[in-house]
Amino acid sequence: MSFRLGQRLRSLLATGTLTAGLLGGAVAVAPSAAAWTYVGHCSASQTISYTPTSSQLIKVPVTPYNGVNNVRCWMDYGSTGNGVRILQLALQSCYGRSIAVDGDFGPATRDALKYAQRQEGITADGLYGEEGFKNLKWPRYLQDGTRNGCASYNF
Repeated sequence: MSFRLGQRLRSLLATGTLTAGLLGGAVAVAPSAAAWTYVGHCSASQTISYTPTSSQLIKVPVTPYNGVNNVRCWMDYGSTGNGVRILQLALQSCYGRSIAVDGDFGPATRDALKYAQRQEGITADGLYGEEGFKNLKWPRYLQDGTRNGCASYNF
């Protein structure tokens, strides 16, 4: 009996090692992994210039990472916090969606995000990530805080 257990254990270890090697190789060559690496959940927000030379600002979801705020974050159904509030504000004010700005990513936020994604011609999956940051419109403000329309972030 102990012989069979040893064989089974060795077989499981070999299968696990092979699977890890295959997955590691697949991740290493996946082009999307190199293009955008998520560093965490969008738990905060930051006001940034929407173009490198603009004096006008947009507020976007971010995550604290290595001592700085990073836009390479994600949100989905069940997410909570200030990042969700900023997304909800954009969906409400730039896309006319009638949703609460409460920081809870529930069914209304997911449906509003899908609507905005369709408007921008991107994958309408109700998930916030790279495409959302690059393509959604955000409330735009003048330096004095006056609201001035909506704008996408332009690299």
